[in-house]
Amino acid sequence: MEKHPVNIRTASVNQHALLLQCANNPGGRRLVLLHGAGIAGELTWTYVANYLAGWSEILIPDFAGMGRSSFLHCVKPTVDDYAGQIDELLTALDWWDADIAGYSFGGMVTTELVKQHAFGLLYLLEPALLSGNDAAGLLAREARYAGLEQRFLDGDAGAYLDFLDAVSPNRRRNPTADRVAVKRLQVNRQGLCQALGAVSESLGRQREYYLDWTSPLPGMSLVGELSSPDMQQRQQRLEQQSPNWIAQGIAGADHSLVFTHPKQVARLMNDRLAMLI
Repeated sequence: MEKHPVNIRTASVNQHALLLQCANNPGGRRLVLLHGAGIAGELTWTYVANYLAGWSEILIPDFAGMGRSSFLHCVKPTVDDYAGQIDELLTALDWWDADIAGYSFGGMVTTELVKQHAFGLLYLLEPALLSGNDAAGLLAREARYAGLEQRFLDGDAGAYLDFLDAVSPNRRRNPTADRVAVKRLQVNRQGLCQALGAVSESLGRQREYYLDWTSPLPGMSLVGELSSPDMQQRQQRLEQQSPNWIAQGIAGADHSLVFTHPKQVARLMNDRLAMLI
């Protein structure tokens, strides 16, 4: 697989992305992979991308502030601003004819893009917008993320572990793995803060929309079986209410499934694609 950096300036963002091209599958489908809060695209998706099949090109952007992309003027971005960033990038590259996958925060951005654009196949992995199955659960997450944002801004070192507890409350705690995760998050502290603020704002503004959201596209949601029961219940309800949708749990995985279970994630994504071909 060939790797090519993409660096362009669009209306609101200095954009960086990684383009992967598979020489063994020319002229095939395209796939956009959107990462989560705080950790850049290439680091998030490299291991999964190594096992993906059926796509000839894969585009992995960095959200502004979380890698090598940056907003030109925006200082307190919303989810709409991040969706606007990806809109500008895909328009500039003429990349709308593609499948799309969003992990965690990236899943929230993906559903904003889906409001106005049609993709082929949709994947949501531990999506932030579907993290609760009732209003009280989403309200609690909104407040928790807002509190974490402020603690990061205040320089509270303990906020990193509390963030991991917030997104993976039932994870199997491992001091070595936690240190690695914290080190990754510390690289883009400001971008992490901005993303958490955007998630909190959107959960407050669109809570009822997220609770009732169904997919207009065929696709799949992937959730770790160690994730919170309310997230798992929400995925099951999504499967029941959305046509041509599959909710899939991954045994032994929590919110960090793209890092800890890349082969299983890629295999399930490949299998879902094969259902369409």
